[in-house]
Amino acid sequence: MRSLRQQHARVIAQPATGRPSWWRWAMIGLAAAAPLPLLAQMQGHGGNGFLFRRPVVSLAIRGGYERPNASSDIYRFATEQLTLSKGDFAAAGFHADFGVRVTERMEIVASGGSASRQASSDFRKFVDNDDKPIEQVTTLRRTPITLGARYALTPPGDQIGKFAWIPNRLTPWIGAGAGYMGYAFRQSGDFVDFKNLNVFKQTLSDEGFTPMAYANVALDLKLSTRLALTGDLRYVAARAPLGGSFEGFDKIDLSGTAATMGFTVRY
Repeated sequence: MRSLRQQHARVIAQPATGRPSWWRWAMIGLAAAAPLPLLAQMQGHGGNGFLFRRPVVSLAIRGGYERPNASSDIYRFATEQLTLSKGDFAAAGFHADFGVRVTERMEIVASGGSASRQASSDFRKFVDNDDKPIEQVTTLRRTPITLGARYALTPPGDQIGKFAWIPNRLTPWIGAGAGYMGYAFRQSGDFVDFKNLNVFKQTLSDEGFTPMAYANVALDLKLSTRLALTGDLRYVAARAPLGGSFEGFDKIDLSGTAATMGFTVRY
């Protein structure tokens, strides 16, 4: 288009002798220049409420509330012997999703995130020699890394003609995927030896990675042509064998639900 502008500049700089009247050249110049803003926007810039192509990639940042099921025997030990409840393992979670469109309604999504919680407690039935609580701190950390797909239940937008694409105000999604979850379960403080009732100080821990799967529903609310408010509700399924300091316990239950909200940007 630069060469077209230069050619136009050379034309209007030529003498008018033997040429059409000046207003005809002005009309020709306007006709030549009119497509320039349109072609510039076709390179990916948005118009007033619409885009000139369907977005290909997306990036979402989400945060919210995550609650593990806490149904295995390590949790039963913690809630029966210590002043903990299942709700003490709920945590704030933060996640990022990178999506690539593969069809008009489907995206492949790579996700990563983390949720961690520390809870203080003491033994329910025992105190030390000074009649003081026997205290400890329990930490649960879950770090999922997944690859999945999501499908839009309604079209994310409407194609108008060849160039204009208008995002819809609301887009519901369903999705599923799999990957690995990093986890760490740690207890640090004072404990009771049930054989002789001695109190000892120790840090008990186990960590690792385990396979996981998830299913989710989500809703995008358009804020602008490229920005949306995103709500996500998902269920995660994962269990891992416990070793280290927790040898002898059954697999730890890392499954649970998560409700998050954030922003999605599309390009």
